Amino acid sequence: MTVISAVPTLPVGALFSQTRREFASWYSRLWGPLGALATGVSRPRVGERVLDACCGSGASALPAARAVGATGHVDAVDMAGALLDQGRAEADRQGLAHLRFHRGDVTAWRADAPYDLVQCCYGVFFFPDMEAGTRHLVDLLRPGGRIALSTWVGGGMDSMVRRAREAASAVRPLPAPPAAPDPRTRVDSADGLAAWLRSLGLVDVAVHRVDYRVPLLGDDAWMFLLGAAPRRFVLGMDEQQLGRVRDRLHADMAAAGHSHLDASSLIAVGVRPQ
Repeated sequence: MTVISAVPTLPVGALFSQTRREFASWYSRLWGPLGALATGVSRPRVGERVLDACCGSGASALPAARAVGATGHVDAVDMAGALLDQGRAEADRQGLAHLRFHRGDVTAWRADAPYDLVQCCYGVFFFPDMEAGTRHLVDLLRPGGRIALSTWVGGGMDSMVRRAREAASAVRPLPAPPAAPDPRTRVDSADGLAAWLRSLGLVDVAVHRVDYRVPLLGDDAWMFLLGAAPRRFVLGMDEQQLGRVRDRLHADMAAAGHSHLDASSLIAVGVRPQ
């Protein structure tokens, strides 16, 4: 009989704060380009007020701040304090005084004026209630304001997460995933994401697919596991266990010919009715 011992857990903000070193190592190849692509679709305009929800270290908040200029304003909100510190340092380096990083729960965020644009890259599926949390973001928009969301294409990033989970489970059995439907499956196809956004009352919804793959060289796969949400699978492991997970992950990926990280994404924009 397989015995599943207690597996440590962390709130999502604390988890991503732990990823700070490995997260930063992936920034130039993954998070930075994807954030720039998202902002290229959301099209912040000079002088606009923008909320960047689940901002991390600012991959989409920084280009948004450059786009709106000094007459605009960007609030960037996340619960991962260590990533916010990285974003603040970069904003200071670029002289973006109108970009403010805030530590907090964006599903409870309040502002003194509505936003022209709310953008959230790869964050809505971390909300305790994805629909309620996203409705709250919509409520923060002015009438006619835009919301832009990035999600992963089904069969892409989830395959990497699955391999990470399997490698960790081989060393320390993990509890089975929840039996309830995964909310991410509602937003991992263009049709599904568009239908879901329309169900929230948005109009003029458009979904753009971006195919984005990054070669996995050397220790890249392991660094990705430690620098993103799959880190939760190895919380509390000692050095010996971590080494076994790393070796298993590399062996499994080599056997499957899995040589790239498939970060193909959907970027959707919808408008709050007037």
